[in-house]
Amino acid sequence: MIRKLFFIATTTILILSLFAGIVSALDTQAGVAVKTDAVKANLENVRAYAAAAQSAGLNYAVDGGALYSGRPGEWRKVATPDGVIVGAVAVDSSRPGRLYIGAANELAIYRTDGNQKWLRVPLSNDYVGGVTSLALDKASRLLYVGTDTAGVFRLRDVGASMLAGGHVALSEPVLQVATDSSGAGLVFARTPSTLYHGENMGLNWNAVENLGSTPTALAVVNRYPATVYVGTADRGLLTSQDGAAWSMANDGLAFVPGSRLSIDAIAADPAQLDVLYVATSYLYGTTTVHQSPAGIQQTTNGGATWQTLQRQVDAPVAELLPVAGQTGAVYALTLASRQPLPIGAAPALVEPAQVVTAIASNESIPTTTVAAWLIAVLAALALGYALMSDLRSKTAKPAPATVALRAGQR
Repeated sequence: MIRKLFFIATTTILILSLFAGIVSALDTQAGVAVKTDAVKANLENVRAYAAAAQSAGLNYAVDGGALYSGRPGEWRKVATPDGVIVGAVAVDSSRPGRLYIGAANELAIYRTDGNQKWLRVPLSNDYVGGVTSLALDKASRLLYVGTDTAGVFRLRDVGASMLAGGHVALSEPVLQVATDSSGAGLVFARTPSTLYHGENMGLNWNAVENLGSTPTALAVVNRYPATVYVGTADRGLLTSQDGAAWSMANDGLAFVPGSRLSIDAIAADPAQLDVLYVATSYLYGTTTVHQSPAGIQQTTNGGATWQTLQRQVDAPVAELLPVAGQTGAVYALTLASRQPLPIGAAPALVEPAQVVTAIASNESIPTTTVAAWLIAVLAALALGYALMSDLRSKTAKPAPATVALRAGQR
């Protein structure tokens, strides 16, 4: 009787495992289809970029007005509010999931905590324009917003909402805003002709008059002490720890007195604060200026010395996108193309089919699949044990004739 009940239970388990296996197979196929459909192999029209704070973290990029997260070769689209053309992005690495985007088609920013809900923060009703750049001071919980028509806005994040705490109108579009997160209060905004310093944590803005050249690139790095790097049109690279006194940092950039060395782009590796990249070119002519790309250089000591990473670039570089934590790995956007060009050790662009294959092969096994296999293994072991027990009991039980014979001998 016990054996019959055991076999019935075993059969039931096997049927359940078969059912779970079918469900898991269907679930796996549906999951791969959804995820593959959301994957973009290569970025094609990058307008903004936020490198990961750590080598294993996610990067964020604005590609064609849409927001993507991921790594080289695998980019996934991030759902943003309907009707919003994304123009800028900033990540708060101190708060998991906290993300800011600026709208290119309205004067507003949006904040999410990774829950697919976005808080809309309008900037002004007095202007018509869009957001061009975002810079986040995580230490002071301040967000600086550059726009194309309304200058710079300063917002304080108080948790549940964001409060406007300062605004300066400028006569030119803001190309970049940059700030530190170390408490040093280095806040800067760059327009096509002028660099502005935000004093008193961005409450007062003044033009920087002692650069001696037109600013062409900008970066603020949380080194100790925090340092601002400003590229110029004909003096190379300048650095400062206070925004008042400036020093040249051209060792290794082939700057010759009398030449016009232009810094076309600057980028810092957020995972390695002493690693930076610059793109350089030479300017020739007076009435008509010609630009000749000179290459891309890197430093591993905060700009004290520079080494050439790549000499030949087909077109002047517009922006550099570092790969966090990988020295010598950076992508370049040029004036001829906004598709990232791999430089140095940066991974090469891949074909879309390769990404689909990689995602399918690396797809995690659903929980239902694991459960199905576990149940099937346990059922097989149980059935095997039952069969062995039954065979042993039959072998050990004496035949009726043998029992009678033994009884007669006694």
